[in-house]
Amino acid sequence: MIGFSGILTAARTLSYYNRRQEITANNLANVNTAGFKADRLVAHRVADLDSPVPVEATDLSQGALRVTGRPLDVALEGQGYLVVGASGGERLTRGGNLRLDGNGQLVTSEGLPVLGEQGPIFLTGGSIEIGGDGTVKSDGHDVDRLRIVTPGEGATMLKEGAGRFILTGDSTASTALVRQGQVEDANIDSISGMVSLVDIQRRYSASVTALRTMDGVLGSVTTDVARV
Repeated sequence: MIGFSGILTAARTLSYYNRRQEITANNLANVNTAGFKADRLVAHRVADLDSPVPVEATDLSQGALRVTGRPLDVALEGQGYLVVGASGGERLTRGGNLRLDGNGQLVTSEGLPVLGEQGPIFLTGGSIEIGGDGTVKSDGHDVDRLRIVTPGEGATMLKEGAGRFILTGDSTASTALVRQGQVEDANIDSISGMVSLVDIQRRYSASVTALRTMDGVLGSVTTDVARV
């Protein structure tokens, strides 16, 4: 029974490190995605179980703000999310590397419309100003104000990809400060991520070795018992 328990624990450990490697690799793949929020895998102790259960969670902490000088780039300082339109409904994002499409509509880098309090935002002027409260001006005239929200109490956010979230539940107006000419980088330390990948591979290999050893011992015991 002890042998089977050890093998089961080793198998669970391999599963944990395999999933942790997938998450770490995905985080590193999005290191250049503006406003990307890294996923973390932590161990959680559950009653009546001998080994901890891995729990995946998204780190919503703010990334570093980087100055770009582009007038259409915006970064949010503080809690809050830009609201964008998508085929499946509204989405939330911190990715502020915005641009104008062929119709003069303010969109994300993926081409999704950025929503203001009055809906999609169209800009036709030569100069564009975005104030700290999200007010958008074109040639000195107010056009609209960026919709910036914070998930309400009990609301949940599901990652969709490209730094976007699907909100389930209510939201409230955000007091985040808008920084024009800046973008928020992904909240990932690429060097630590690479070191983590190497550490994961070593631990995975050690767990494979341990599993093979236990399997070999169990096989020998079974063979000896059969002979007796």
